[in-house]
Amino acid sequence: MSTRPVPATETGAAAARRVTPVWLWGALLAGAVVMAWWAWFISGFISQPSAVGRVLAVLLYWIAMSTASGLTGAIGAIGLLRHRAWGRTLAWITAIAMTLTGVGAVAGIPALIGLVSSRNASRP
Repeated sequence: MSTRPVPATETGAAAARRVTPVWLWGALLAGAVVMAWWAWFISGFISQPSAVGRVLAVLLYWIAMSTASGLTGAIGAIGLLRHRAWGRTLAWITAIAMTLTGVGAVAGIPALIGLVSSRNASRP
């Protein structure tokens, strides 16, 4: 009986499937929706007369961070649903970015907790 070696991509996907909490994709997707809404909401303040200089720079930075967090959250959720190894990496990046924006901390903190707790889980 011959044994076929398992490709590295299958091993990574299988490990990501076993260790990553099932609810994590939902938290990322919810965070992506919140971040997209927040970017839209903040963009309304750009037209205000006080949005000049540093205030404008902060608004533009916050819009860019929120948009990037929303996009990576949606892509990371798809990666986790498809059991891709890159989905877990993107989930880490997104959870940290969402938490740093403050608004996305509602989804970012639970995502970080899920990622940290699954990191300590035993792998076969």
